[in-house]
Amino acid sequence: MAKQFLITRPNYGKELPYIYSFSKGIMAIAKGMDSLHVEELDRKKATRENLESSLLKSKPKLIFLNGHGDEVSVWGSDDELILDMDNIQLMNGKIVYALACESLAKLGKVAVEKGVKAYVGYRGKFRWVVDPSRTSSPEKDKNAAPFRKVCHVLGKNLLEGVPAGKAVEQTQKEYEKLIRNYGNSVDRYGDAPLIGLMLSWNLMFLGMEGDAKAKF
Repeated sequence: MAKQFLITRPNYGKELPYIYSFSKGIMAIAKGMDSLHVEELDRKKATRENLESSLLKSKPKLIFLNGHGDEVSVWGSDDELILDMDNIQLMNGKIVYALACESLAKLGKVAVEKGVKAYVGYRGKFRWVVDPSRTSSPEKDKNAAPFRKVCHVLGKNLLEGVPAGKAVEQTQKEYEKLIRNYGNSVDRYGDAPLIGLMLSWNLMFLGMEGDAKAKF
């Protein structure tokens, strides 16, 4: 029987096109896995109603949530709260990776109390650096490339069945490697120090709640 994987990918405003682009590589991996059924709540489909319906019908064991967030919620399309304290129980028995600011701080803890196996995410804001000349084409933005890379490492590890704790550890190592690289680089445009700083910021807040041995 195929494993069930669910991902939300809202895409609106100035920031989410970057988050949307960060998950493109993960989608390519997921769709190339024969033993995996992928359900994508893309753009306007990333609503609370659709998320709840998918959780109840397809019963995915691994969920990636991409979007804005705060300490107690993750948002979908057009700032709609799609996951919060009122429906987190629907994640019971699942592994959740939320690329959403701050949600690990409180929602992640409650999620585990409600039966989530592992909740991976960020306790603070997830930040990245952009090239103002590339905001209309995030995939070509070299400043954003290292941030895309760490998101890819974490998502790929989880998809391939690496235990949640190990996936976080591998991502932390990738952050550290990138921070060293940008700290030693010669950048005539002056972006490298800021990129290194934002990578260090994200590394500080990356973490998980729940069972470090939980895997997809």
